[in-house]
Amino acid sequence: MLKILFSFFLICLSGFAFAQTNLPLDDFAKLPILHEGRVKPLDSFARLSLLQFSKKDQRPDMPAVEWLAHTLFDPATAVDQNIFLIENAETRHNLGLEERKKPLYSYAELMSGLQKTTSIVTDLMKRDAKSYSKQERNLLSVHENALQYTQILRGFSALLPLNIELTDAWRKKAGLQKDDPVNFLSLVKIQTEIEASIQNIIKRKGSTIRVEFDRRNEKLNFKIREAQLKKTPFMIIIGDKEAEQKTVALGWQLRTLAEAGNRNNVLRVIPLAGGADWASPWEIINDGKGHSSSLPFMRSWKDIALAWQKNDLKKWESLISGLEESYSYELRDDDRNFSRLLEILYNQISPFTLSIFFFVGAMLCGFFHLINKTPSSYRLSLLFLSIALISQFCGLLTRIYLMERPPVGTLYESILFVALIAPLVSVMVERKFKNGMGILCGGIAGTMLGIFALSMIGEGDNMKVLGAVLNTRFWLATHVLCITIGYGWCLLTSVLAHLILVGHVTGKMPTDTDGQLMSTMTTHSLLALLFTTIGTILGGIWADQSWGRFWGWDPKENGALLITLWLIWLIHGKIAGQISQTIWLAGMAFLSVVVTAAWIGVNLLGVGLHSYGFIEGVFWGIALFSAFEIVMIGGIMLMLYRKEAVANAH
Repeated sequence: MLKILFSFFLICLSGFAFAQTNLPLDDFAKLPILHEGRVKPLDSFARLSLLQFSKKDQRPDMPAVEWLAHTLFDPATAVDQNIFLIENAETRHNLGLEERKKPLYSYAELMSGLQKTTSIVTDLMKRDAKSYSKQERNLLSVHENALQYTQILRGFSALLPLNIELTDAWRKKAGLQKDDPVNFLSLVKIQTEIEASIQNIIKRKGSTIRVEFDRRNEKLNFKIREAQLKKTPFMIIIGDKEAEQKTVALGWQLRTLAEAGNRNNVLRVIPLAGGADWASPWEIINDGKGHSSSLPFMRSWKDIALAWQKNDLKKWESLISGLEESYSYELRDDDRNFSRLLEILYNQISPFTLSIFFFVGAMLCGFFHLINKTPSSYRLSLLFLSIALISQFCGLLTRIYLMERPPVGTLYESILFVALIAPLVSVMVERKFKNGMGILCGGIAGTMLGIFALSMIGEGDNMKVLGAVLNTRFWLATHVLCITIGYGWCLLTSVLAHLILVGHVTGKMPTDTDGQLMSTMTTHSLLALLFTTIGTILGGIWADQSWGRFWGWDPKENGALLITLWLIWLIHGKIAGQISQTIWLAGMAFLSVVVTAAWIGVNLLGVGLHSYGFIEGVFWGIALFSAFEIVMIGGIMLMLYRKEAVANAH
């Protein structure tokens, strides 16, 4: 049934040969859409959708926004584009897909497998998500992606020209001229009259018709049967006259299209009440959400679709420009136009990915300068670090402007912020000593945090609208900023400790440099303790105001306390002479593991108010990083103890 209905849907939209479009899409990409609680440009929506389907925000043969235009305005051919990445071999087998070098498949290829596995997914939905196997999660993900894609594919189907035969009488009642294209929007006003005509036919003379899909000729056949076939799917009672058959066929087609648009709310491009709410074209038609200002937007999108299909450059540019003006007038906020333009620029530049490359360059040049001490390597490493910091800062500044809040509301955002703080503090170290060690520390910290941020970005919108409790600018600007600055200082302290340990075990670090780094690390450990302690206290006050208790032994609270206690133990142990210099350095180096566990690891436990759920990839990443640190720091400590033993023996 599903396959026949969808085949009919495509037939209705495939009756026209569209010209190969080469229309400019820059202005189209700026048009707004409400998606996941935030108004964003179509460019962002297209990238996020492709990222969800194929784990890449661009197609190799076209930009994301061109793929979106093709999908919206020519769905009949868009279903043949290979955009669904299915990496699991067992899932491919269950869906009946052929094996290929790159497992990308089109929606048309998935249709048969989706229908075959629908019952499996239905049973899965009745179970607890925690009991799903990896293969079951993959299969469910394919169905969810296919459902999302179907909504996009049908998003403008109410506005597109349809391959529907319309009698002169119905064309006149719909207010259509002889050559006017027929679409669902133009017929919806006479749908009630069509249904009434069908009921009259049923009352006057009844027989039955079965709707079948002729795969050879790619058309629907309406075969008249006797009354005993009433249990056959897709039966409609009909009379024998050709005009009556056409009326019933038209009613069935409109009903099928309306069902295809049922609950289609993904493409919310129609603003309501000055932008207080938004609706999709199908919500305007089926749910009655629209008002007088909605109709011009519907007509504009209908005309834009026609201009795209006809490859009419002049009309396309004129309509897009007019629609932009309509949005500006309806929303009454010119800043939003600039915001969408800025977001497109942010998408194109990808400042945080760019900064990783320059952090890596700063790190490599820093290592080279450490070995050769050449002025050119020093200047180059400083240049790379400066560009990386500028890129990171501009990226964060853009996010602050777009989200209208401090850039630390999610775990991913906090990593980005720490990736700015730690290298920035390292520049302060470098200004004091001017020996390249600060640049090296900044390059290492920026590279590690940047790569970690990429692994945490996920597949959805990373500029999320926060919940009511979290979306508090004061506490985001105090507690969260303070605690994340503390994380950054902790990580820089850890990097300094690593460098000092390596210098001690190799014996190649000059005495004056060693003394400078030891002094710097001590200072920064105190600053790390200051910010983490204040941040933890502020978090307790926020918790008291939001949840009615200052401290509840939440895993996140325990993690913040762990960092504070770890630093207190190391600092006071050294001051009191209770721990050796080697243990002190090793403890400061191990601070990276403590911070990672307290900052990221506790979120994977599945309990507490800060739980984001278990993420297998993140778990293994943290486990491997921790194991590497334990082996490296433990190995260096062992070598230092042996070195001391040999020195004492002589």
